Parts: sequence; C-alpha cells; structure tokens
Amino acid sequence: MDDQVTGVARQGVGRVQDAVGGLTGDSATQIKGKLNQAAGGAQRAYGKLTDDVRDRLEGALDTVRGGMRERLDTVETYVKDKPLPAVAIAAAVGIVLGLLLRGRSRTVYLRDPR
Repeated sequence: MDDQVTGVARQGVGRVQDAVGGLTGDSATQIKGKLNQAAGGAQRAYGKLTDDVRDRLEGALDTVRGGMRERLDTVETYVKDKPLPAVAIAAAVGIVLGLLLRGRSRTVYLRDPR
C-alpha cells in the first residue's frame, strides 16, 4: 500500500512539475515532471502487484491452515475413539524413524586369532 500511495504522490508531483515547466518554458523542469510521472506510475503498479501477490499468498496460506486443522481434527477423533491402535501406530512409526535415523553401525568385529 505504501508503494501505491508514494507512486500516486510522485505522479502528482510530476504533473505539477510538467505544468510549471510548460508555463515557464523551462524544458528541464518539464522533463523532470514527465520522468516523475513515469516513475510514479511504475511505483504505483509495483505496489499494486506486491499487494495482489501478498493477498493471494495469504489466501493460499489460509486454505492450507484450514486443511491442516481438518486433518488434525480427524487424527484427534481417531485417537479418542481408538486409543490402542493409535498407540500401536505411533510406536511403529517411532521404531521405523529410529531405524532410519540411527545410521549405519561403525563397529568393526575382529576374530580372536586363537
């Protein structure tokens, strides 16, 4: 929103500079005015684009949060309704993760030469 407001303000300043330069015959002021108008328009468009992207991302994040809440509610309901199978599933997942994360054993076994 700040970029949009700043862009509109810069466009306004550019219009005033352009008009003053035209009335006084000062081409340098007129050129500065036209440049400020163009820069203000670009800044306003950039601000609008960033606001649109932010709004879309927030909408997508809200959708994901809603889906996660639904899934967590489903898991919570399952655990309340069937606590023993839920504990068994959690234990199995824990064992599998433990086996995957422990890495390979670095122990070297040597035979006794006797």
